[in-house]
Amino acid sequence: MDKKLLIIFSMLFCFGFANGATITSTGTGNWSSASSWVGNVVPGPDDDVIIASGSTITINSNVSAKSITINGTLLVSGDRTVTTSAGNTLAIIINGTLGFSSNQSDIRFPEGTTLFINKPSGKIDESGGCSNNVALYIGSLKFAVCVGSGNGNNATYTFEQLNELGGTIQSNPTSDAPICEGNTLNFTAAKIGVDGTGLKWDWSIKPPGTASFEPYLNSQNVVSFANAVAGIYEANLTYTTTYGGVSYTSSKTIFATVNAKPVASITASGPTTFCDGGSVTLTSSAGSSYAWSNGQTTQSIVVTSSDDYSVIVKNALGCESLESAPITVTMRPILAVPSVFSNIGATCVSSTGTVVLRNLPTTTTAIPNWVIHQTGTVLQTYTGGGGADPTTYTISNLIPGTYNFSIEFGDYCPVSINGVVVKTAETNIWRGPGSGPTFGWSKGSDPSSDGTESIEFAADYQSTGDLASCSCKVNAGKLVTINAGHTLYVENQLVVESAAGAKLTFENNASLVQLNNVANTGNIIYKRNTTPVRRYDFTCWSSPVTRTPAFMLKDLSPDTLGDKYYKYNPTTGWIIIYNGAAEMVKGVGYIIRAPQYWDIYQPLVYSGSFTGVPNNGPVTVPLIAAERSSLLGNPYPSAIYADYFIRDNQNNVYGTLYFWTHNTPPAKVLPGDKTYQYTTDDYAIYNLTGSVDVGHLSSAGATTSPNQDPPSGYIAAGQSFFAKSKTNLSAVFTNSMRVRGSNAQFFKSVATQKENTESHKVWLNLSNAEGAFKQLLVGYLEGATNSWDDNYDGLTINGNKYVDFYSINTDQKLIVQGRALPFEETDIVPLGYKSTIAGEFVISIDHASGDLDTHPIYLEDKANNMLHDLRSSDYKFTTTIGTFNDRFVLRYVGETLGNEEFQDSEQAVLVSTKDKVIKVTSTKEIINVITIFDLTGKVIYSKDKIDSTELQIANIQSGSQVLLIKVSLENDVASTIKIVF
Repeated sequence: MDKKLLIIFSMLFCFGFANGATITSTGTGNWSSASSWVGNVVPGPDDDVIIASGSTITINSNVSAKSITINGTLLVSGDRTVTTSAGNTLAIIINGTLGFSSNQSDIRFPEGTTLFINKPSGKIDESGGCSNNVALYIGSLKFAVCVGSGNGNNATYTFEQLNELGGTIQSNPTSDAPICEGNTLNFTAAKIGVDGTGLKWDWSIKPPGTASFEPYLNSQNVVSFANAVAGIYEANLTYTTTYGGVSYTSSKTIFATVNAKPVASITASGPTTFCDGGSVTLTSSAGSSYAWSNGQTTQSIVVTSSDDYSVIVKNALGCESLESAPITVTMRPILAVPSVFSNIGATCVSSTGTVVLRNLPTTTTAIPNWVIHQTGTVLQTYTGGGGADPTTYTISNLIPGTYNFSIEFGDYCPVSINGVVVKTAETNIWRGPGSGPTFGWSKGSDPSSDGTESIEFAADYQSTGDLASCSCKVNAGKLVTINAGHTLYVENQLVVESAAGAKLTFENNASLVQLNNVANTGNIIYKRNTTPVRRYDFTCWSSPVTRTPAFMLKDLSPDTLGDKYYKYNPTTGWIIIYNGAAEMVKGVGYIIRAPQYWDIYQPLVYSGSFTGVPNNGPVTVPLIAAERSSLLGNPYPSAIYADYFIRDNQNNVYGTLYFWTHNTPPAKVLPGDKTYQYTTDDYAIYNLTGSVDVGHLSSAGATTSPNQDPPSGYIAAGQSFFAKSKTNLSAVFTNSMRVRGSNAQFFKSVATQKENTESHKVWLNLSNAEGAFKQLLVGYLEGATNSWDDNYDGLTINGNKYVDFYSINTDQKLIVQGRALPFEETDIVPLGYKSTIAGEFVISIDHASGDLDTHPIYLEDKANNMLHDLRSSDYKFTTTIGTFNDRFVLRYVGETLGNEEFQDSEQAVLVSTKDKVIKVTSTKEIINVITIFDLTGKVIYSKDKIDSTELQIANIQSGSQVLLIKVSLENDVASTIKIVF
């Protein structure tokens, strides 16, 4: 059994080493000793032999091997030969020491053996007793000898040279791989060992993706591939040389890896176009590092601004990508949010509403339109931006509901207006007073003040304030009263079921104002109180209603004497309407005397009542003839604004209106029917400059204060007035002239709504103690000139029996005169007057406004050569009967006049200046004290105990200025007179 095992082991051993093995030394010993080797096997010609580090093996006989790697020490003892099998090339690799045991030893290797000395640890020992007999042969060539004496033995190299150069020739090519795709790949020729003779080398390289090698001949040191492609390059470098006539070749193949560049790409987290304030996250494809075009270095970046963004990615192999395709991010500016300018819901006349949008984008040539997307109750799209105002757009025909509007404009971010509610038409029904769900207004609250609701009266009602409505209806049999001072505003139709017993009554000074030109249905009762009148007083009327059958003058005042109803014909004058048997035509004025049973001395208020359909919409009144006065009348059951009437009719009517006031008692001057005539002094006057009243009278018959107020700028309902025509065309009244409130009868003072324009005005009165009175107005205001102005200048009516008072401009006698801005204090205005009474009169300031409220106002009396300060006191003068157009001048600067006299007419104190001497004279009392002040209040002269009626004061230390002379008389009465010194 043991013999069989031995045979098998021997067969396996022989078989295993037939193809060669790697045999390693175990320590120190002879090569030929089995114990010197691992496995106790002496190496053969096909074995790779390793002299282990720390091991010393001595070749003491000829040996064989395929290769010998010396990590330890290999000693040659004597002359020894190393052989190898046929077909093998013996390779000697010296990492340790190849030594010789004596100076007579040599070693012979087969022809073609390669020798590699890995310095510095590897070497052929050249120390000790070297001689030229210590040699290394390759084939028959004495390739190298030890350094020493006798070195001329025709050896090719010395051991020192071999150690330095590394042995025989060995190809050792290099490359700068690994590199990245697109860079230049360089292959560099390199070798180890001695050159021999005729050294040359050639390359053979196969790039990635090719099937064969490409030769690069003629000993190129460097072979380069620009823009190297990704993959593995295979490069073989073959060196050829000759040692002692024997050709040596060394080839080596290396592989160079060209790493592929990463491909950079960008992924966006969402839309790359967004509105100001938004953002998007950009994420790069994976890599080890990142370089964004905006300088950031993270894989993901958050972008909030417009730009083109790209990235370069580097992978773990250090390869950098090309710059990625850019991704464009656009931040769109945000539009300003438009506003809802108006939102008109469905009404009683329209089942749809209207929304007006304002502050829409201003279009340009580049962006000529905007688009509105409507969502909500109804979807719709509107395109606009043209027209005179591209920033405003009206969206009509909106059925009631909730709407959203999104506005788009070019590259701007759209903006939205959301939750716009178009309301349904609403009717708020009055169901009578009381608490609970079936009483009061059906909506639970009073009708809104914006007039968007229709109102319906299903029960009796008394107003407690103003009411506004889209439409109004009074149901059959219901009694509705709009009390004094209250306004019923109706945008559209008023329906009163008067045929079925409904009544809508407007008490005195109440108003019905309508916006749209619609036809009303049913009668109203409109009450109007006159100012207190006596039996012989006439009142100017006009009708605010139209009735079928016609509403007659007799219906308004049935107890007036039959021949005391009048209308006025511009060409023929007053026309009697006997028994008041004529219709009161809308827009036409009439005068009617008080009831016949009225007292002739004690005035009483007359309460008139109009019944009919309320007038509404445009009213046109023929003017008959040019340059004639017409008696017109407010045709509406509400006040109208006189300024609007004047401006709207300025092409056909002069701008001064005359209102009857009947302040003075009538005088018997004419026979027959026209027994009593009224003075023209009873007309109050109004134009765009202002108004004048008819006086604060104290005579008999002028005891009722309501007649004393000037026109306020509003023409009350039922009121008629005179106006002079420019043409023979027509005067027109429109709803746009109507105003809420301001409807007190006959000029009761109310706050006006005049435009807030610059104006400076003064009202002057001419009066006497017996009640004669006339007022004039001079005003400086926008629109007026210093010539005749139709709307700003008013002629006095030259028919007053007693006095007339007026300013004069271009020979026109003006009770109201408008003058141009700016107000210049150097302006002068001539004044004139007429009097049928001889005696004492007073000119005084009634009131002033603007700059003239505080500015000095002087009256120059040319007849007395005197300049009087009307601010300090009224001016008294005496006159004879006649007309005087060159006596008085209105001034605003004190000037020296003639002998420079200034007078206090109350106390008959006269002050004059001449040659810087002031003379003070009292015609009635002894002068006690005189004190002189400047305008700052500083005393510059004082003297008491004068005891004389005259004093002259010289050497006053004062320059040219206005001085105040205070004169105290013996009776303790003091007067202060202003002079120009």
